[in-house]
Parts: sequence; structure tokens; C-alpha cells
Amino acid sequence: MKYRTLLLWLFTMIPPALYAQSSRLSGAQQMVVEKLVRAASAGDKRQIATAVVYPLRRTYPLADVKSKAELLIRFDTVFDDELLHRIARSKMDDWSAVGWRGLMLDNGILWMNDTGGITTINYQSEKEKILLERAIQKDKQQLPPSLQQFVAPLYKIVTNRYRIRIDELAGGQWRYACWSLKSRKQEPDLVLCNGVFEAQGSGGNHTITFANNLYRYMVAINRLGTRETPEAVLTVYKGATPLLNDPGKIIRN
Repeated sequence: MKYRTLLLWLFTMIPPALYAQSSRLSGAQQMVVEKLVRAASAGDKRQIATAVVYPLRRTYPLADVKSKAELLIRFDTVFDDELLHRIARSKMDDWSAVGWRGLMLDNGILWMNDTGGITTINYQSEKEKILLERAIQKDKQQLPPSLQQFVAPLYKIVTNRYRIRIDELAGGQWRYACWSLKSRKQEPDLVLCNGVFEAQGSGGNHTITFANNLYRYMVAINRLGTRETPEAVLTVYKGATPLLNDPGKIIRN
């Protein structure tokens, strides 16, 4: 599964059974959609920026949009004319109520909660695509030469013991690189390739597992959970025996 395909899955994956249960919008839901449609039609940047739930995630390594003031500065990069037109021209039949996930435009280009808060935008303007490529090149330059050959970065994680990054390589392979927090070396302590992706339920939680002879390094990404659930967990196995369970945090710009 390639990087951008993974991102699309993470943001828009809807199991067939859940999609079949999605319903037409209620009267209250139609009202919040109509409010957004009017704002997009008028090009009302402030109203749209007020409706966004922050931080608004952007494709890593682009920086997330952390506030209304920041979105107003970056507005034309996130909400270009094409996206505004798609929202403004949308009909109620283009929107779906998808249970706890909220309201979805088309196949998930934009998501809102039931009160009209914009939670996710799965659209990338041409300007943002250019900025993303520049950010990826900048990210590569900060790495040792041995790690600079990759297509796109997927995750940067800091656990209690390690710094980890997972990148997509050419051919759709995934690479795991790891440094001890005590290490001052630029070169990683361990590099593994051929990661195996596995979805955990329908909420976006997933694991990526890398094999190293008798050992397995499994990185769990938790998009759903309680307040106590860590964003990421590194579990190291020898055969079927867990040797390490190391919770961590995903680093975002």
C-alpha cells in the first residue's frame, strides 16, 4: 500500500456495512451544511476559518494549521478556488451522515461534525502539493545520506526510549529507522525494510510490522482511544514473546 493510498485510507475509509447504514442528513445537519455552502459561495474566509476545528491536519511534513489566524494566512493554499467551488456547488445528495464520523462531502473530501465544525480536509491544492514536495526535500536534507533515498515520510515518533521514523521507499516498500534517545549518532542504530501494514478495526488504528530474523518490530498507530491511549506504541517480539512495549508520541510540524 503506497503512502498516499495509506493517507486516503486513514482519512476516508468507511466499511461497506457502515456506509450502507449512513443516512440522509437530518434537518439540523442540513442547516450546518447550508451554512458552509453559503460561506463558500460568498468566499467568506473568516466564517470558514471560524468553523474549523484546530489543529487542522495537513499531510506530513507540512505543518498543521494550528489556529484561525494561521488558517487566514494559509487560506488560499488550503481552500483554493476549486475546493470552494466544490463546496459551494454541492447538493444535499452530495453529503452523507456517517454515524459518529460526522458529515462527509462526496467520498470524504471534507468532513464536519454535527455542529458544523470542519474536522478534516482530504484535498490538496496545486500550491500545497508544491509546498509538500519542498517540505519533503527539506526533510531529506536533515538526514544522513544513507536515509535520504525515499519517496515520502510517513511517521516520526518519539517513544520513552527511541526516536523512530517510517518512510515510503520506491516500489511501495516501507522502511523503519530507529535511534536510541541516548545516541548522538546521525546514523540510525537499526534500519529495517518491507513493513507490513494491518488495519485494526474501522477507526483508523493500524500497525506496521518489520521483521528482523527472529525479532519483529511492530509500530501501532492509535487514532482512536481514550485519553490514556498513547498515539503510538513500539512492541518488540522475539518469536511470539514480547520483549518491549514502549509508548510514544507522533511528532508533527
